Amino acid sequence: MKLSLYKRVGWLCLLGLLGGTPAITGASEVGRGAMGKAGTMPKQCRPGKTSTEALGWRWRTGTAVRIHYLADNFDAAELTSLSRAVDNWNAALAETSSGVVFLLDEENALARRTGGFILVQRGVPRGKERVGELTIHSLFNGGVKLAITISPVVTDLEALTSLMTHELGHSLGLADCYECRRGTTAMAAFKSTNKGNDVFEPSECDRYVVAAGYARTTDAASNLSQNRLR
Repeated sequence: MKLSLYKRVGWLCLLGLLGGTPAITGASEVGRGAMGKAGTMPKQCRPGKTSTEALGWRWRTGTAVRIHYLADNFDAAELTSLSRAVDNWNAALAETSSGVVFLLDEENALARRTGGFILVQRGVPRGKERVGELTIHSLFNGGVKLAITISPVVTDLEALTSLMTHELGHSLGLADCYECRRGTTAMAAFKSTNKGNDVFEPSECDRYVVAAGYARTTDAASNLSQNRLR
């Protein structure tokens, strides 16, 4: 088994408990119909080659997702590298109709919050040769809490940015793309234990798949509201 960013994420569980968005089989399918801010799929985006596909679950439209780094798990330089990925995703999300935003949570006042929450921690991911994983940690106050676990072997600062970009992509509906060429998508596999995939911000194709997924969700909600008014 080659070194990759394997995940064990309970998407179907969340779908059932939270009424998540419909399953989407791939970027090409998402691209059909009214796309809102997603626009037309860029020519260089080839699902399974240079572009990832979409999962069936993503943060609900308009979710404010609090991100909390577990105390003493990362030094200042590592926190900067991780937060670089957060900032890059926020810039990409601002160009979509998602309404999703990632916020750094320094207080960790989880009990008082609803919506979304991600705990970022050091630890040993479950399963052979994993260097990171995104898992459901719990449900709370009507919201969702996820955990990103980063292996202690990942110490290179660029690799940390690459890994964080990848994991946040999962929470936005992006699937792993083990066959995608390095440098084409944040969802490609790591080269080695401490070497990222040469992508440190969502690619144009990543942005498209995320925007398309939220555009489809927004269109579906709009159509439902209009039908109820008739």
